[in-house]
Amino acid sequence: MADAVLQSILTHIVNVYHLVQSEDTDGQVLEGYPDRWSPDILNLPCAIVQDGETLAKSAVGAIIGSTMILYCEDADLREHDRVHWKEHVYCVNGTPAKYMNIFDAANANTPHLLEVGLIEERADPA
Repeated sequence: MADAVLQSILTHIVNVYHLVQSEDTDGQVLEGYPDRWSPDILNLPCAIVQDGETLAKSAVGAIIGSTMILYCEDADLREHDRVHWKEHVYCVNGTPAKYMNIFDAANANTPHLLEVGLIEERADPA
């Protein structure tokens, strides 16, 4: 369990869905996410910080891309996982980085904090 300071910043609650790969009878690889009512990680306490927002315009419209950083205790987060927070759905963008607890000599080699980038793309409402 996290120390009191870390626990106090983990104020957001998310659900995480792992990307599942399977193979059909023709040998084609299929990818998808499980049913939205059955997350792989339910109610994960974390802290989400906005890192930036970009606007990409094309012939078919515009896409707003929000980049966020998620901090949590050590959890099974993987690249391409989907993270649901309130009405937002993010994709894990990159491999999570683990930081060790340098303040606790007895547990110095155990992961203390996990940092992962998230990206959300949504249509421009304008």
